[in-house]
Amino acid sequence: MFTVVVVDFFRIMVKIVKTISFCILITVPRAQDDLDLVWSNEQILSPSETMDQKFPDVVIDDSGVMHIVWLEQHGNQKSIQYSSSADGGASFNQPVQVNQLNRHIIAYMQSGPKIRNRDNELFVIFMMHDENEYPSVYMSYSSDGGQSWSEESEVSDQPYRNAYPDLEIDISGNLHLIYYNYGQNWGFVGAFYAVAFQFSSGFQTSIPMGITNETQEPCDCCQPDLALSNGGDIYVAYRNNITNHRDHYLVKKTQEDSTFSNPIQISAYEDYINFCPTSGPSLSLNDSLVFVSYFVHENNSSFVNYSSLNEIEFSNETIVHDNGYQQNHSHSILHDNFIHIAWIEHGLGNPDIFYGIMEIGNDELVNIRRVNQDSTSGEVTQKDPKLLWADNSLFCFWSDGRSGLYQVYLSKATLDTQTVNIGHANSGILPDSISLYPAYPNPFNPVTTLHYNLPEDAIVSITIYDMMGRSVTTLVSSQQTAGYKSVQWDATNDAGAPVSAGLYLYMIEAGEFRQTKKMVLLK
Repeated sequence: MFTVVVVDFFRIMVKIVKTISFCILITVPRAQDDLDLVWSNEQILSPSETMDQKFPDVVIDDSGVMHIVWLEQHGNQKSIQYSSSADGGASFNQPVQVNQLNRHIIAYMQSGPKIRNRDNELFVIFMMHDENEYPSVYMSYSSDGGQSWSEESEVSDQPYRNAYPDLEIDISGNLHLIYYNYGQNWGFVGAFYAVAFQFSSGFQTSIPMGITNETQEPCDCCQPDLALSNGGDIYVAYRNNITNHRDHYLVKKTQEDSTFSNPIQISAYEDYINFCPTSGPSLSLNDSLVFVSYFVHENNSSFVNYSSLNEIEFSNETIVHDNGYQQNHSHSILHDNFIHIAWIEHGLGNPDIFYGIMEIGNDELVNIRRVNQDSTSGEVTQKDPKLLWADNSLFCFWSDGRSGLYQVYLSKATLDTQTVNIGHANSGILPDSISLYPAYPNPFNPVTTLHYNLPEDAIVSITIYDMMGRSVTTLVSSQQTAGYKSVQWDATNDAGAPVSAGLYLYMIEAGEFRQTKKMVLLK
């Protein structure tokens, strides 16, 4: 009798579990890596209707607080502004002014203020006239996480004119500074490097980097980029200028060396430019590889190239976006096994901010999309892209001129998740049937995400059609593995041009399965 009761009890429990399991909705992370990042709507950082806000730069500290600086200009008055966000970029504190001296501040494309952190300490470098009205490099300091700032002090020590600085802090807390030096008549003198040890009173006397001689001279109007390895080695990428042939080079200084290495060529185009290109390279590295993205005027395109740190030889060049339009002023960062790149692209009627990603070992950028959502044709300019990886999210900051004045905007890309209905207890995380879900958001402007399920491997095609049945673009056309999938559409056609507002259809084909749904594009 007892045995029968026990058996009946377990039968009842199995039925209950099965019944409940049909109703369970769980959120499973479908993102396996950075390729699954989904961009959210843009937001303005600090609205202002009376002044320009340009050249943003941003860092994140160990507590997850984002710190950002930019140049603010109201008429002829310029200042360095600072703000922070402790909630993942959802909101930012009221901006405060960093500089205290009332002198003319200088900033160019890629050469605005730069902020770096050491625990709760913040350091901002920028260009400003000294007491002799020469451009020089200054640094402001905050010991309390940006709540208060010291009076800025001059950190470049070469005579006359100093410009195009960059600053990095190594894992020991030492500050590393580079900048270009010019004579009284703006003749280029050389590139200089200085270090400030963590517990010292300031920067040591600067030393020449050794990249200027009779046949070598860095492009004197292109920002160099400085990066540090975890082992304390120093890398500097720059654009050279050898009789107006302006390719890109890299030099290195290890902790044991007192001088920099001979220049190592990155790009090899003999890129002839007889004017100031104002476009320097972007440098990023990890424990084994060094990446550089750069603009080639001859090709009117940007490229990314990388090399092993052990034997530096750049032989892995990939074009950023091979579509015939100009891409320039790229910013690249490394995260895990991926290189993320943002750049300015001239193709949709304005200079827009574009983004792409490349997995290390591949030779093509994928998931290319426009980041800024303004699509007004004309002379509206988006510029100054800056990427930051923070707490499983990728942020892009830029200067946006859609209002007639430049404002700092940002957009956030997060690893996608999807709510899945599990049909029975032992089904795992694979779907048991093929499905196409409603677009989200819908209506949308300008990006929406299409989710779909594949219970088994299949050749998948997802195509967008207009209401006349004409194909607009194909988002997916490949063999795919089973799982929970998604793809974004940024309201552009196969040529990359924006489409008009209206009703669109999207259809999935996978094996014998076909399904069509509607979505509405607003503008």
